[in-house]
Amino acid sequence: MIKADLHNHLGKKGTNPGFDKTLDLVYKRLGPNSIFGIANFDDFRYEEFIDQKGGKYERVPVSDKRAIYVPEKNMLVVKCQEMLTKEGDVLAIAMPYRKNIKTKNTKDAIIAANDLEAILDAVHPFYLDGVGNFMKKNFELFSFFSTFEVYNGSLIFVPGVTPMYANKKALDFYISHDLEKQFGIGMSSSTDGHSVKSIGKCFTLLDDFSLTSKNLPLEIRNALKNVKSLYRLHMEPNYFDAFKHAVHIGFNCFLSLMKK
Repeated sequence: MIKADLHNHLGKKGTNPGFDKTLDLVYKRLGPNSIFGIANFDDFRYEEFIDQKGGKYERVPVSDKRAIYVPEKNMLVVKCQEMLTKEGDVLAIAMPYRKNIKTKNTKDAIIAANDLEAILDAVHPFYLDGVGNFMKKNFELFSFFSTFEVYNGSLIFVPGVTPMYANKKALDFYISHDLEKQFGIGMSSSTDGHSVKSIGKCFTLLDDFSLTSKNLPLEIRNALKNVKSLYRLHMEPNYFDAFKHAVHIGFNCFLSLMKK
């Protein structure tokens, strides 16, 4: 099976220790026959990562650089974009090279990513900036999604700042609304890493397919849809990144209050 940790961002603004060193660090957690995603925000950190100079590992473009295959490690690096829309964040997996969705309208962003053959994931749906409450009121939009993130390793509860039990709420919603039977949506677990060392703490086990497939978006989509059991999910708290993220959120909330 393939270990896939698709929701990650590298370090701040995409900082990393270099292409080869990053692959070595992620390989220690995921091993061969694995995939990890690098998610842009409104930037091009994936493109900057795969195009950076230095390193000896071969970088084989897959599906017009939607992903890069590294034969020395038998690993795949996939381009994603965490679309920061007005109603919440949505992860678009296997996005085209040098292409980001710019609209902040949630429905328009979902449709635009689907038109680009990207795979949609409702990430941290009931945490800060989650899309869960919007999707409750726009249930028909689930027809565009392939997976639902029921576990995010980087969520942490901070009283007065972040919501409690966000992962539990995501899993309960997935089960109670029978997203698998209604829409064929699978479940997933991701690290949401904001440092290279954290990538691979969480992952989803996918059915095997060729990491160099010419139909890579379709292969990933079908594999994610087929994850119907918690036994396929490795769920490990990413406390270090979660704490840093919570401090950042708290600081921004404090600044907002001071401005008032």
